[in-house]
Amino acid sequence: MNGVSKWKLVLYLAAIFAAGGVSGWVVAAKTTKEKIFSPPAPKEISSHFCERLFSRMNLSPEQSQKIKEISDRYAREVDNVRDEQSRRIRQAANNRNAQINAILTPEQRTEFEQIERERREAYRNRERDRDRDKEKRSREKSSTNSSVKPPC
Repeated sequence: MNGVSKWKLVLYLAAIFAAGGVSGWVVAAKTTKEKIFSPPAPKEISSHFCERLFSRMNLSPEQSQKIKEISDRYAREVDNVRDEQSRRIRQAANNRNAQINAILTPEQRTEFEQIERERREAYRNRERDRDRDKEKRSREKSSTNSSVKPPC
């Protein structure tokens, strides 16, 4: 190998390394942003709450079981509240869209419908990505915490 080929090889390897570093940074930044700005799932909140209680308090098995049941009921209740809130938000958006449609021309309605389809698709994609990331974190967490777990 001559001197030019060695330098080309070094340059290519450095470029590949830099590209890997940049792509890793982008993925980490996206994941961190989603984790920071997305609220934790009620079941996750319940689980952390139970873990904190079980690790700091000297609870009997009966107390632990009752606390787990209470915490599970709380998680279901919060899920129901979030579902109701989402339903009300969708209804408000539908009302807004109906009022906007009433003042648009037929051509503008077509464009408005396209804008709404794009918005809904982007929302679905964000939700799908968020769900996939949560599942991945959950799998990673369960594989690292395979030792003794509290009953929650």
